[in-house]
Amino acid sequence: MAQPTTIVLAISRQFASGGAFIGQTVAQRLGLRYTDREILAQAAHVSGLSEADLEGREERAADLWKIAFRQFSLGAPEAPFVAPPLPSLHEGDLFALESRIIRDIATRYDAVIVGRGGFHVLADHPGLISVRVHAPFEWRVRRAMEAYAFASETTAADAIRRSDKQRGKFIRAFTGRDWDDASNHLLCLNTGAIGLDLAAELVTTLVASRIKSRQSATAATGV
Repeated sequence: MAQPTTIVLAISRQFASGGAFIGQTVAQRLGLRYTDREILAQAAHVSGLSEADLEGREERAADLWKIAFRQFSLGAPEAPFVAPPLPSLHEGDLFALESRIIRDIATRYDAVIVGRGGFHVLADHPGLISVRVHAPFEWRVRRAMEAYAFASETTAADAIRRSDKQRGKFIRAFTGRDWDDASNHLLCLNTGAIGLDLAAELVTTLVASRIKSRQSATAATGV
């Protein structure tokens, strides 16, 4: 008998916009599996490389169009996840590996996936809820100063600009999509306008409604 479809919240977020906070809050309130660093840790374990090395590779997206489609070298997207031995890893291979890990998690758990192109990787997943979190630049600078203890506003601003550029290139290289395109997502939230608490509440309500609908459908079909 088929199992009920998992519910997966994929959050795409600008640096210092509060996406991780929202994801953690929703996961805690609804008992979902929260995955962010876990994906990186699993990829490091499989590849035999350090998390620090892989994290650096995640951010490099220059000249990646030629290797973007190497992701299929690890097998068809719908294939069961089997960790392959990878003595070395190109950026395209890393995206493929992390995509396989994301799909594996999404198949088995109600989960929150933060970043790593989750909205694209899980585009065909019937239980996907894709949310984009963004905020005005100056608001993010202030929050970065508070949350990450940057030495100065200039340092925080430089980090935000660099992150925005790198993430935009990463998504374009591996998915062919525009990172800032709102049509990629079910819901877009400006945390600078509505605040983190209300944003977390809205997303929690959305995800909870999907879970309730699934429960109702399960009860009706007897699955």
